[in-house]
Amino acid sequence: TAFDVFGCPLDGTRLIEASAGTGKTWNLCGLYLRLLLERRLEVQDILVVTFTNAATAELRERIRERIAETLAHLRGAAPPSADPFVGELLHSLRSRHGLADADMLLRLDVALQTFDEASIFTIHGFCQRALSEAPFSTGMPMALTLLSDDSEMRLGVVQDFWRRRI
Repeated sequence: TAFDVFGCPLDGTRLIEASAGTGKTWNLCGLYLRLLLERRLEVQDILVVTFTNAATAELRERIRERIAETLAHLRGAAPPSADPFVGELLHSLRSRHGLADADMLLRLDVALQTFDEASIFTIHGFCQRALSEAPFSTGMPMALTLLSDDSEMRLGVVQDFWRRRI
């Protein structure tokens, strides 16, 4: 069955996995806005994790654009769009959840102003941040450095191994 971004439950954990070009980002934007508006969460309370730096950057930009587009639509200043996303989202929020436009305007305005604090990460970026924010509870050193190229370290380990064995 097709994923219904406007009707699926917002409880628990959701995994969205699909081929390229199938609408994952479109659906994630919808879920993000629903969490902001239906659940009344702040951008700091929502975690989005994806695989690559490029996907993270695209997702961050698309979510920000959707918030701005929905805000403009609520203010009556949105240009016409071929994408039915905003219209369907607002219809769903008004009819299914009884949300008032004034409340949605306020929440989206705050979300847009604080969007730099949004937690949208790659998997390794999220793990690095989690470890660096709680070094005592994870037993990690106070400072960590993420290596982009570990070839020198691997070479050293291999050389140490062969020195001990041969």
